[in-house]
Amino acid sequence: MRKSLRWVAVLVALITLAGACSAKNGDDSASEDESSASEESAEKDSASDFGTLDGPCGDGDYTVDADEAGIGADKLYLAAANDRSATIRSGLNKELWDTSVAFTEWCNSVGGIGGLEIELIDMDGQLFEVESAMVNTCNDAFMMVGGGLVQDQLEFTDKPESDFHLCGMADIPGFAVSPEKADSNGQIQAIPHPSDEITASQVIALKEVHPEAAEKMAEVWGDLPSMEAIKNQSVAIMEEQGIENVGVFSYPITGLEDWTPLAQQIISSDAGSFHFVGEPTNLGNLVSKLREQGWEGVPVVETNSYDPVYLESTTPSSAAEGSFIRSVFHPFEEASQWPAVQQYLDLLEEAVPEHKERALLGLQGFSAWLLFAEAANDCAAGNDNELTRDCVLFAADDINAWTGGGLHSEMDPGGVGATPPACELQLGVVDGEFVRVFPELGSDDDDGDGFNCPDDAEVSVPANEGLGVVDPDRAI
Repeated sequence: MRKSLRWVAVLVALITLAGACSAKNGDDSASEDESSASEESAEKDSASDFGTLDGPCGDGDYTVDADEAGIGADKLYLAAANDRSATIRSGLNKELWDTSVAFTEWCNSVGGIGGLEIELIDMDGQLFEVESAMVNTCNDAFMMVGGGLVQDQLEFTDKPESDFHLCGMADIPGFAVSPEKADSNGQIQAIPHPSDEITASQVIALKEVHPEAAEKMAEVWGDLPSMEAIKNQSVAIMEEQGIENVGVFSYPITGLEDWTPLAQQIISSDAGSFHFVGEPTNLGNLVSKLREQGWEGVPVVETNSYDPVYLESTTPSSAAEGSFIRSVFHPFEEASQWPAVQQYLDLLEEAVPEHKERALLGLQGFSAWLLFAEAANDCAAGNDNELTRDCVLFAADDINAWTGGGLHSEMDPGGVGATPPACELQLGVVDGEFVRVFPELGSDDDDGDGFNCPDDAEVSVPANEGLGVVDPDRAI
C-alpha cells in the first residue's frame, strides 16, 4: 500500500547489513555512515507519520485517471469547501480552509500522496454562492476533500456544469449538514452524520450531570433548510428520552438586532435547558440576553461552539458558564495526553500562524484529509497505482475502525446508511475556559480514551427520512 515506505525499510536493512560486514573488517567510518543513514531514515519516517497512522503521505508513483483529474493529471487537484467570505459572517468555516492548507503543506513536504503533490482549490461558497463554486470544482478538481458548506444542499443544482452528481464529483467532506448531502451517495464521511438517525449520548449525559435542567428543554434553531434537519434530530431525541419539549423557536440565520424577545420566549417556556442549532456568535448573543434576565439554565450545544468565538461573543464573559458541548474529539486542553491533537496544533501553527484558534471543525476537516490519504493508498494498492474517484470512495468505505490517527473516538466511515458516532465526551465552560465535564477520565463512565458510549442510544428521525439526493447510477 505504501510502496515508498517499504523500499525505505529495505534500504535501511541493506545499509545495516553492509555496515555490519564493514564493522567485522574493522571499518569504523563505514559503521558511522550506517548509523547516520539509519538516523536520517528514521527521521524521514517519523516526519511522514501522523498520530497512530504510518506514513499516510510519502513518495511513490501513483497516477490519476486522466478523465477525472480536473485541471491535470500531474497533481492531485483537490477542492476544500468553505464559506469564509460570506458577507453576513466573515470567516464562516474558515477553520476548514486553514486545516486544508496545513494538511497540504505537511503532506507535500514528505512527498505528497504516493508521490503526487496536492494542489489545493479554494471552494469558497460564500454561503449563497454555492452554484458558482460548484462550477469551478466540477471543472478543476479530482475530488472534494476536508471541507463543508453550511448550505451543502445547494451542491445539487440539476445543471450538468454544477451539479455534484451530474458532473461526477466525489467528496470526503469535513462535514455534511443537510439531509440532501449527508444522505447522498458519491461521498464518504470520516465523522458520519446521517440525517435520519442520531445518538442521544449528549442528552443521556445531560440527565446524568444536570438532571433538573434536563426535565424541560426548548429547541432553538437558525432558519436555514440545512439547520432544520438538526432541529428535527434534537426534537426526536427529546421524545425518545422522555424530556418535555417546551417550545421550538427559530431565528434568522443572519442574527437578530435584539435577542431579548427570543430570550424572553425561552424563559416563559420554563425551559431548564435549550438545544441550540447555529453558529457560535449567535449563541453568544442569545446566552448573554438570557443571563441578563436571570435565566440560570443550561445551553446544550453542538461541537461547532467549542470555539473561542463563543466565549468572545458573550457579555459578560461569564454568561457562557455552564454550557454543555458535545464532542467526539479529544479536547485541545488535553493535547498533552493525546499526541495526534498536539501534532495537529503544531502543523496548523506552522502552516497558518493566523489560523482560527482551536476550532473543532478544523480537527474534523483534518480527519477527513487523513481518511482521503489512507483511502488513496488502499485504492492505489489494488488498482495498479491509479487513483479514480470510485476507487477512493470504495476504499474509504472499507475502513471500518477510524480515529483519525487518535484525534477522536472510533468511527465507521460511510455515506448512505452510515451510522452516527456512538461515543462522545461533553465539554463545559468553567471560569471562562473550556473543560471536560463528562466523563471524568478514568472513571466508571469512561468507556475508553475518555469517551462515554451509552447502550441503546440510537434514535431514528422519521422527519428526515428519504431526503438524501441519491444518484441510482452511481456505484457508491
